[in-house]
Amino acid sequence: MKTKGRAWHLVVTVLLIVVFAFTAFFGVSVKYGDVTTTYIKGVSDIRFGVDIKGGVNVTFLPSDGFDATDEQLDAAQSVIENRLVALNITDYELYADYNQDSLILEFPWQSDETSFDPEAAIQEIGTTAYLTFREGSSADGALILDGSSVENATAQYGPVTNGGASEYYVALEFDANGAAAFGDATTRLYQEGGSISIWLDDQNISVASVNSAITDGRAVITGSSFTREDVVTLARQINSGALPFALTVDSYSTISPTLGENSLEAMVYAGIIAFILIFAIMIFMYRLPGALACVALLGQVAATLAFVSGYFPVFNSFTLTLPGIAGIILAIGMGVDANIITAERIKEELRNGKSLPGALKSGFARGLTPVIDGNVTIVIVAIILMGAFGPTDGFFARLLNFVFFAFGASTAGTIYAFGYTLLTGVLLNFVFGVFCTRVMIAGAASIKALQNPWLYGADKQPKERKQIDFVGKRKAFLTFSACLMAVIVLCAAVLGVKMDTEFTGGAMITLSYEGTPDLSEVKQIAQTALDSSSLTVQTGENVATGEDTLKISMPGRETVTTEQVTGLLDNLTESFPDNNFAQLSLSNVSPAMGARFLQKSLVAVVFALALILIYIAFRFKNIGGLTGGAMAILALLNDLMVIFGVFVVLRVALDGNFIAALLTILGYSVNDTVVIYDRIRENRKLLGKKVSFGELVNQSLNQSLRRTLMTTITTVAALSVMCIVSVLYGLDSIFTFAFPLMVGMISGVYTSLCVSTSAWVTWIGRKDSRKN
Repeated sequence: MKTKGRAWHLVVTVLLIVVFAFTAFFGVSVKYGDVTTTYIKGVSDIRFGVDIKGGVNVTFLPSDGFDATDEQLDAAQSVIENRLVALNITDYELYADYNQDSLILEFPWQSDETSFDPEAAIQEIGTTAYLTFREGSSADGALILDGSSVENATAQYGPVTNGGASEYYVALEFDANGAAAFGDATTRLYQEGGSISIWLDDQNISVASVNSAITDGRAVITGSSFTREDVVTLARQINSGALPFALTVDSYSTISPTLGENSLEAMVYAGIIAFILIFAIMIFMYRLPGALACVALLGQVAATLAFVSGYFPVFNSFTLTLPGIAGIILAIGMGVDANIITAERIKEELRNGKSLPGALKSGFARGLTPVIDGNVTIVIVAIILMGAFGPTDGFFARLLNFVFFAFGASTAGTIYAFGYTLLTGVLLNFVFGVFCTRVMIAGAASIKALQNPWLYGADKQPKERKQIDFVGKRKAFLTFSACLMAVIVLCAAVLGVKMDTEFTGGAMITLSYEGTPDLSEVKQIAQTALDSSSLTVQTGENVATGEDTLKISMPGRETVTTEQVTGLLDNLTESFPDNNFAQLSLSNVSPAMGARFLQKSLVAVVFALALILIYIAFRFKNIGGLTGGAMAILALLNDLMVIFGVFVVLRVALDGNFIAALLTILGYSVNDTVVIYDRIRENRKLLGKKVSFGELVNQSLNQSLRRTLMTTITTVAALSVMCIVSVLYGLDSIFTFAFPLMVGMISGVYTSLCVSTSAWVTWIGRKDSRKN
């Protein structure tokens, strides 16, 4: 038997994938003494987001409606970067949104910091720190010099004058111009018996009589109440320079490191279990091609992690968040789609009586087009996720600026990371799921011991498959969908629709506790401590840590301070000393920012629908692509309503997870539909006008049925693992994404097989009847 493959193709490809996977997971480094040299970065070198490491996410806006220029925003960004470095915070993300005049900052908790005060850090980072020396003791005194003339500021402790008591102070060194100005002023004021006051922004921090001329370019800042922390902070702020305008905090959120570490462990378990489960499914269903598909899938996962870690030391690591890991797990489920399409086509050709070489050649050729068409739709969605919710200076954000320019940056980290890992996984699917798999299958087919058609899916005793009359049941399918939509609308009207503070603005505090405190009393204490009568209290459980959780939500609330949370914890500890209340996270979102995020999210969904319609209309123009695209959009709206219904019935507030799930389903469900449309187009070319459109659709649906079901089974299997692990570990944010997405994918199978094509056939039938 002659084939184009060679046995060494199989061996070399498998070895390369295994070696690459090993290096991507574990890295390559050499330790000599105390010095470690890294040649290839592994999983341990990945940079994790604040939802895993714990940390702070904050958005700054100019105070009092100040209209900042781009140059001023750049200057403010530079000052904040200097302050972060001075705080020993080097693992941060900071970017400017020039459309909304905002600065978005995300940074982890300080290393080895057990009592990190995030609000204090935010205040220090965002303080204007405009330092001035003025004649006299009033703020309108003549300006001598400002902080731009200070070369260096140092926090010190000791006697400022000979024989004086030790105290904390800041020692200043002026540049040449500053030294000259300070020397002239102190010479004159000494003769006049005057004084000099030092101001930080509008606050007077020191007033001193001038007892001598100071011409050496040095001065000190003293204060009777200065502590070590005060002088260290002041010195840092002076050294970093003054912000060009005052900042206010538009929103911020914090999360404890403990909560993030448990989440990371849970998601790693979910990924491993999902991979093993899909490995078993693929081998059971597709035998040798299934086993080789799993080798390719291992390479795809390793390559995704390599893109995240940077792989080579010269490349920076991408910030990986929990939704980013969810994107990797989802890509595991979807990553075998190309292999399933190819394996199904090979099985079909073998059942039609072709030899193994002929079946492989035909299966490879006919399976490529639907793989490309199907995955393009997911690429579209991933790009929208990254462009809408990523850094404003990113490539996709600039590409889609014409769509989202009016809304500014919104919760970039989590959704952006999901889009990144999803896009990376889909693109790598072409490399591993298409190219590598085909090289390995062709290589295996060249080995005599592996040339049994049964190994490639052929049945020893082929059975005639019963054809399902999808088209004949189209009225029942469309009626069921219409009734389901009506039920969802009714549930929304009766139960109401909850909106998360991410959309409405407001504050949310998450606490852990032990035992069984009186929740009604807890709510009363929270209302008093937080000065809010409209707050809601919701309990949860983290099975992995044994902790119960308490979420306090205050929609529409402008902000909750760290002091208020501390007061709440003190009151709870006093009333319930045995319940060990502790803060896990704090989130503040301004109503204006929440409204912008909701508006941007809705625009993203509409824009995705428009692009999908255009793509389908173009790709399938020979078989009425515009009509087919419109029917695909109709089916997608059905899927979106199902996800909406899941959120309503589960009483889960609509948030960023809801939008991410909607957009993912848009790409995934239309992937199924496009693969079916591909088969309709192929059959129309083969059969011409010999069969009616209804018969053509019915035949195409039955031919695509196994592929559609198997892709959904593998993806739902991965999502099911995510759901189970997220419940066990108390990861509400992951569960409220994975479960609606899983239900939406099941809906996507139904709408792809039963709704879009049924509606299309019904539309064509009515058009034909009108002509007659």
